[in-house]
Amino acid sequence: MTIKGRDAWVEQLSKRDMPVLAGIVKELNDLTGNDEADVNQLAEVILKDANLTSQVLRIANSVHYNPSNYPINTVSRAIVLIGFNGVRAICISVMVIDSLLGKEPRERLLEQMACAFHAAVQARHLVRRTDAEVQEEVFIAALLYNLGEMAFWSCGKGAVEELEQQLAQGTPVREATDAVLGCSFKSISRSLAENWNLGDTLIQSLYPPSKPSPKVAAVILAQQLSQAAINGWESPDAMEATKRISRFSGLSLADTKKSILDAADEASSVALTYGAARVCHLIPGRKVSDGVEFSDEGFQPMQADPQLQLNILRELSNALMENLDVNAIFQMVLEGLHRGVGLERVALCFIHNDRIQAKFVLGEGTESWRKEFDFSVSRLDENLFTRAMRTKGPLWINMQSADAPKHLFSPEIKAVMGGEFSGLISGIFIGSRCIAMFYADRWKLESQISEEQFQSFRHFMLQTQMSLQMLASSR
Repeated sequence: MTIKGRDAWVEQLSKRDMPVLAGIVKELNDLTGNDEADVNQLAEVILKDANLTSQVLRIANSVHYNPSNYPINTVSRAIVLIGFNGVRAICISVMVIDSLLGKEPRERLLEQMACAFHAAVQARHLVRRTDAEVQEEVFIAALLYNLGEMAFWSCGKGAVEELEQQLAQGTPVREATDAVLGCSFKSISRSLAENWNLGDTLIQSLYPPSKPSPKVAAVILAQQLSQAAINGWESPDAMEATKRISRFSGLSLADTKKSILDAADEASSVALTYGAARVCHLIPGRKVSDGVEFSDEGFQPMQADPQLQLNILRELSNALMENLDVNAIFQMVLEGLHRGVGLERVALCFIHNDRIQAKFVLGEGTESWRKEFDFSVSRLDENLFTRAMRTKGPLWINMQSADAPKHLFSPEIKAVMGGEFSGLISGIFIGSRCIAMFYADRWKLESQISEEQFQSFRHFMLQTQMSLQMLASSR
């Protein structure tokens, strides 16, 4: 017997198809809505599920939540640093994804989930000037906007085949869902949101008031854009959505397009972080806009060579026995970062009289750096390099992050380095004095730095410092 009506479908999905998910979501919401709940109570709920625990820690250590990259090893620490609502958003997202994807997800489910991640990141970008709590609120609302439809394609059983046939015959979606389900997907999403207490922002986004709040407007705009982008960035619907976002954000149309494309590229990495690797290829990334190809034709990003890394690190550790001088050590490190770690542009800079200047460089696009890579690093300056000097450790500046420190890229730095993108920086110290600095990036578009590359960079910096200290001690 085919299930008909919103209430029947909500009961079927909540109590029969996804009871564990519904139960955990309710338990999480009860805690995060309780002013008396403490870190230990929320941690206890998460720690009941080993898979959820590992996923929360992995996401908590991602660049978005942990830009300083100081390891977060416990759930309690993650809650303290990210906050109750942030951890709640992570948990709900992970549980929904794991519950829906299953072993052999249908193509329609994968398509909807790709749109969900794309919309979630776009929405978070639209409110990036607000606090972290608002950003997580719109992220989860946009991610779960089509929860009813995703749940149906995952758990609908016999009705799924019937609806597939209707759609294949060209029946409009609303007409087909009314005939097969007896209700709309949106009504199921709203009832699930109400029953699972997923927040007013999601509920109002599904059936918005005449004057929606900025949070609700951001979710709606992001959802419209994610659907329109399926037909290409230059499609009429996508261009119209871009104009609406430009009016909402107050940015120029050109800046809005750049922000949208940045978010689209980020969406794939976010989906991967949340364990949804199967949808990454369905998220439209930065390909073509205004008739201009964003990535160089035929460009192939450099690949890391772990064996070469190991060989160079071994040679660095033997620097003293092989009687290598400082310049030889620096050149080895440059090659290790470039060819071994796979970083397109690398520079070693020396610091003198409150200025940093490039001495050794490698990679395409660095031809003029020895002359032009010359910036002030006095105590009054605030830029990439002064931040690294004060941090006294490897620093990953991720310009794709919603909270990226844009002010660190001064106009002078942009003029030489070509704009805002992710970079790795680390000072080389003698005592408390920074005498030199390594800088590396992947300046070609769509060539973002990975966590593994950052850890390799960190390892090279540590080995460099040790080699130089041993060399100084021997003399």
